[in-house]
Amino acid sequence: MKPIITKQENSKFERINTIALKLRERPHTIKELTAMLGVTSKTIQRDLYDTLREYGAVKKGHYWSLNDEDASDGLDGDDRVVLNILDNVAKNMGSNFYSKAHVLLEQISQQLNHPILTNINNEKLSEEDLVNFQALEDAIREKAEITCTYNGFEFLVKPLKLALFEGFWYLLLLDSKKGDKFKKFHLKSIKDIKHSGEKFELSSELDERVKAMNSAWANLEAPKTARLLLAPEVAKYFERKPHAKQRITGQDSDGSVEIEIEFTHIMEIKPLIYYYLPFIKVLEPKELADEVKKDVSEYLKEINF
Repeated sequence: MKPIITKQENSKFERINTIALKLRERPHTIKELTAMLGVTSKTIQRDLYDTLREYGAVKKGHYWSLNDEDASDGLDGDDRVVLNILDNVAKNMGSNFYSKAHVLLEQISQQLNHPILTNINNEKLSEEDLVNFQALEDAIREKAEITCTYNGFEFLVKPLKLALFEGFWYLLLLDSKKGDKFKKFHLKSIKDIKHSGEKFELSSELDERVKAMNSAWANLEAPKTARLLLAPEVAKYFERKPHAKQRITGQDSDGSVEIEIEFTHIMEIKPLIYYYLPFIKVLEPKELADEVKKDVSEYLKEINF
């Protein structure tokens, strides 16, 4: 349990945190606290009303108690909900990540107890993964070229971004020995990270393209546009939570909606289409519509439908 106030070279620090410790154990009266600490009742009252009340100390009758969940942290309801969502999301990242994230979030608010459930199926990060994560984050921030081992092979790369796609962490990078070819490395497969001693520059155009990526299948090529027709049964989901790079371009009287979505690789868009079949139809481009029709036909043939 962290202290109520940061340490100072005087007895007030010790006294207030001793009072807090006692109140957490069980309720006490001012008279009891005065006898324990050998100070006046006015001193105890000032400590309770001026300091400890902001940290959750409450009075019921003659007894004072302290509940960290009632502490005042200066946050409004919306801010605290955001913190609780972050805390719950952190639980899905594994015990090593959560043990660190929870301590940081708790320093902002003691009230991480909202009835919020987030069930995000992310891979768990080990202690070694977190060390590598920090090393890569530092290299990205410093624009420092690194050497590393990936799936048993050595690479010299320019790290661009760390990204979470479909529950898996990736390092987006340029392969220095392959003419700065864009690649994605699975974070948990990266080992032996070291700085090469060289720095690199990143154009604003390239930086924006990387930031726009939302799938492990995405690349740096110029995006194509898929035009899709959504049946009323599923249109509401695209309105509630728009897909990345989505634009609603029309709506029919029957409730169906037409949208456009940009993609750089066909596998960015195909899983989305298959997920919503038969309530989604590809209008353009023709090659995408033909690809979907072919896959569905082969699947139906495979199961002898």
